[in-house]
Amino acid sequence: MTRQRFSELIAAYGTDPRRWPAAERDDALDLLARLPSLQEEIDRMTALDAALDAWPNPAPLSLDAAALAARISATPQARAQSRAEIRTVRRFRWPAIAWPNAAGLAAAALAGFLVGLSGLDSSLLPTSVETVDQLVVASAIEDATW
Repeated sequence: MTRQRFSELIAAYGTDPRRWPAAERDDALDLLARLPSLQEEIDRMTALDAALDAWPNPAPLSLDAAALAARISATPQARAQSRAEIRTVRRFRWPAIAWPNAAGLAAAALAGFLVGLSGLDSSLLPTSVETVDQLVVASAIEDATW
């Protein structure tokens, strides 16, 4: 038994040796008899023990399972939504949620159309392409470099 363990013991179980675990009680009492300075710590913690013992316990001494089940079943529960109600809620929320996504998709499509119409992407092709086979190889090489 160490001083640290003794301090943990009285902090967890209080200053009354009857509350201490039986396996450690004798060692703790021996340490207390050998080191009288630990009595000061016991005296300090006695006031805390007295305050905790005086505090009222709001929990009932025994638990009545039948009474607890009756209280729980008497409490109104939230009604589960039917599938029709869920679909109705989703139907009305769909435009509010979907319009930013649809607007972004439309903007991306318009930007792609304008880039294709302006010919900006034609400057990326190699100028020495003469056949379709060379175009496929050139685009594969270009994709690999990106």
